Amino acid sequence: MDATTQHTFLFADLVGFTAFTERVGDEAAADVAVAFQTTTAHLAEECGCEVVKSLGDAVMVHGADAVQVFRLALRIRRELSLEGWCPPLRMGVHSGTAVCRGGDWYGSTVNVAARLAEEAAAGEVLLSLTTRDLLSANGRSTIADRGARSFKNVREPVGVFAAAA
Repeated sequence: MDATTQHTFLFADLVGFTAFTERVGDEAAADVAVAFQTTTAHLAEECGCEVVKSLGDAVMVHGADAVQVFRLALRIRRELSLEGWCPPLRMGVHSGTAVCRGGDWYGSTVNVAARLAEEAAAGEVLLSLTTRDLLSANGRSTIADRGARSFKNVREPVGVFAAAA
């Protein structure tokens, strides 16, 4: 794919999965991770997005439209928070250019989305200023400015916003 095309990436993972595994055991934890991956893949497909890969208790999602990816993040959070089996999630969403090789995506846009997810608290969806600016004015009313943050191995500070629950 052309690196000049806009892409949006979502990283989502289960908060405290290591402690969760210790508490419920390997089998039950693996079942939860697979259920999370399966549910996310189903919701992503419904929203016109694709799961690029699953990484244990985390998923990476790609979409061509920032609004679709953001709506997907909110839907995942809403639907899985209602499930008694699912630990809290944390998510990060960022938009920009990226390069696809062998079915995987690379570039600073992907890296920033991953850093946002790492920074998010349990139940939180963090998005970058870049992604926030791609959303309609109506969707911005429920997004709180968290200020600029510096991330390891990211050149410039990133404007960070949190989607209200």
